[in-house]
Amino acid sequence: MPRLVLLALDGFPHRKISASLTPRMWALAQAGGRAPDGGATDLPSSTDPGFCSLLTGCHPPRHGVRTTSWRYAKLPDWVGSETPRVPTIFDGCRRLGIRSAAIVGDDRGLLATGSADFRWPPDGVIPPGSALDAHGYPANSEILPRVLKALDNDDFGLVFAHFNESDTVGHDNGPESDAARDCYIATDRVIGQVLDAVGHRWDDTIVVIVSDHDMQPRDGSMPIDLMAHADGLWDLFIPDGGAALVHLQPSVEPQAAGAALQKIDGVETWLQGGESMLIAGAKPSRIFAAPQYPSGGFHGAPATARTVALVGGGHSAVRQLADAIRKKRPHLADWAPTLAPLLGIDLPGADGANLLV
Repeated sequence: MPRLVLLALDGFPHRKISASLTPRMWALAQAGGRAPDGGATDLPSSTDPGFCSLLTGCHPPRHGVRTTSWRYAKLPDWVGSETPRVPTIFDGCRRLGIRSAAIVGDDRGLLATGSADFRWPPDGVIPPGSALDAHGYPANSEILPRVLKALDNDDFGLVFAHFNESDTVGHDNGPESDAARDCYIATDRVIGQVLDAVGHRWDDTIVVIVSDHDMQPRDGSMPIDLMAHADGLWDLFIPDGGAALVHLQPSVEPQAAGAALQKIDGVETWLQGGESMLIAGAKPSRIFAAPQYPSGGFHGAPATARTVALVGGGHSAVRQLADAIRKKRPHLADWAPTLAPLLGIDLPGADGANLLV
């Protein structure tokens, strides 16, 4: 049975993985594999839907978490749910007695790691005195030693680690800023220490590195206010950066509402999210009207739906995984149904694809 090490880099752009900027991750991908165009996630391309897809193997319509905006307000029922409605890969591990660890820099509103045998922060509560980033999330320096300790414990068959700083710096300074570049370099060094720590079990280890979404800078245009163009077709929208969940009025045909959305300046695309909900996606660098905005970069839109997708390790399945992601762009929902069977875990409710089949 392999050991699975799943590393999640919040808001880390696929395009920043390079030999010069991120030499440790680049070397891992060269020896293992890398999706040439990165992976994919659903709209809104934001943290909570993305990581719920990663850890459940389901797309948002099934796991229920449609937006990260739950963190900022209590939302109506039509939006979805705050936490996933389906089991996670951690539930599968617990069911079979496979011990798992989850060390995360951002679990607020996500809570998809509750079944892990070791979870930090404990019960999702950040311990007093923890080093925090500019948004109040645990810094990578708090996450790293706990990840290294988990990797030193051979009892853990699955170790999930989430590093958040690249998302915070991207929001505050923009993904192309010098501050973001420095953060990408520092994050790669952290990942290098993690890779060094699995060296003693390299031959039976599978390392997967993903992100939840990309990041893009804002332009100077006005935010898109969908209520200014409602015309009786919708009565509310929930912004999530470059995407918005739109609630239709009773008896309104989704196609008619979608056609109206498509005509609004700044809207690139739309899709049906449910019986009474559409999801609108903004054009690159455009953002939907919201109570507050990031000063630098943002996500949510089609342009930020690209994810990091790297594999490495010495286990025999790594070569097959590498071939699979070179040929087929992996979705975040594909990883759990791909990795769980390697531990003997069945995820019957998953609707992502097993990349190895």
